Amino acid sequence: MTTATAAATTPGPDLHASRSAAVAVQRVPPSARDAFLEWQREASRVAEGFAGYQGTDLFPPASGPGDEWVVVMRFDDEESLARWLDSPERGRLVEALRAKVGDFELRTVGDGFGPWFARRGRPEESEPASWKMALTVLLALYPTVMLLTILVGPLTSPLGLAGSMLIGNALSVSILQWVVMPRLTAGLAPWLRGGRTSWRVAPLLIVVTLAVLTALFRRVAG
Repeated sequence: MTTATAAATTPGPDLHASRSAAVAVQRVPPSARDAFLEWQREASRVAEGFAGYQGTDLFPPASGPGDEWVVVMRFDDEESLARWLDSPERGRLVEALRAKVGDFELRTVGDGFGPWFARRGRPEESEPASWKMALTVLLALYPTVMLLTILVGPLTSPLGLAGSMLIGNALSVSILQWVVMPRLTAGLAPWLRGGRTSWRVAPLLIVVTLAVLTALFRRVAG
């Protein structure tokens, strides 16, 4: 297994509002799949008793050869995550997992936008630089929020500012999580991972794109 700090759910994806998470990559032979899933259900049940626990994401192996499962256990902050990782309850669960499925590695990396940029099945790779992650999130967030404000805002305005903001935030986070960020991080992967030389112009292109979007939205919304 491998852990990383980041952002929250059970047992599928949800709002990324937390600061810390344990991101685990576990090799599970097909013959041990049911045992692993049963263990994961028990681990999530036990973790629910810990302050700060927000939930668990469970991702099966990608299509094609391989048997690596990705598990993300999300907490409010690093202290809450540390209490879980150091707890005797988790220790007993880990020993049970080793007996059923096999051993694993555990390590931590920095927090921030990490989960959006993590490469499943490649836990040994470091996260992109923080400024690259922030710029990428801005590129995804700005047009998403503007479009929701223009298209959905008039429909939710009768609910008042609080209700309208709640619906807008829920929609924007959902769109970012399942639609925009997976495609954007895949398209920008060479730059995010510090790869091809030609991608050194990516920051400039992002700034230009944001400027163009701003001009377009000003024509539409003022």
